[in-house]
Amino acid sequence: MDAHVADANCLQDVFAKDVPASVLEFLEQVDPPAEVRDYMIDTVNEMRCQQARQAQFVSDVSHEIRTPLTAIRGAAETLLEGGVPEDMAQRFLQQIVKECDRLTRLANDLLTLQRAEGDQMELTRLNLRAVADNCALLMQGLVEERGVNLVVVGEAPDVNGNADAVNQILVNLIENASRFAGEGGNVRVEITSSMEYSIIAVKDDGPGFGDEAPEHLFDRFYRADQSRARFKGGGNSGLGLAIVKALTEAMNGTVEAANLPGHGAVFIVAIPSLPPEDWAETAPCARLDQTVHESVLGIHE
Repeated sequence: MDAHVADANCLQDVFAKDVPASVLEFLEQVDPPAEVRDYMIDTVNEMRCQQARQAQFVSDVSHEIRTPLTAIRGAAETLLEGGVPEDMAQRFLQQIVKECDRLTRLANDLLTLQRAEGDQMELTRLNLRAVADNCALLMQGLVEERGVNLVVVGEAPDVNGNADAVNQILVNLIENASRFAGEGGNVRVEITSSMEYSIIAVKDDGPGFGDEAPEHLFDRFYRADQSRARFKGGGNSGLGLAIVKALTEAMNGTVEAANLPGHGAVFIVAIPSLPPEDWAETAPCARLDQTVHESVLGIHE
């Protein structure tokens, strides 16, 4: 088979489902250069993948909404029928409020995820330890309610980040960790650095996530095996870790998860470090006199 026929077949395979036969015939006659053909193929494939992701996302959201709406409707219809004992009516009303709260969390998380993935985030110099300390104060009530001990340790170089985004990352990771640590468990937020990255590591001494693939934990609406969770109350939208990933990537960082040796899990957020604010005064090149500056660096003004 000659190259032209192979290229035509390739175009046919890629475009057949979306492009009219007349367009395919034109492309075969034009015989576009390899780089143009590759670009067209990559573009169409990416469009198809995007469409598939959007369709799956709509399906997932619809599924998540259907359950609480069904519960609300069932409770409301029962109350409308009348003759419900007072104590039972109270339980139905509490169920309605609970499911409304669940829908509110889902809506808020969807908006947060959309902003994280779509908008250009405003970044500024940020100290991770300061944000972590403040977040720990905000989360103290929740972790105490769950009987979990929360500590923050360590320091790291500043990052080019967003305080609200880092706070949201920590809230989601601490909430998740405390859920699996459970009463009497421990959650440890370690601020550290490695090479050119400042790192937030959120550890718990729960059962870990077992054999589940770590990368899937960050998928939208993916829920880890809840039988491992030691705290069974409350609820989540299934978007918490997806939000963590989107916010981290918006700050040019990375996030990964791992089981700790023995038991427990760790989520590691790494964001590129910034040099110290006084780097211009402390860096060696800043102290070179003009003669050395010109002769060594070859700069002549």
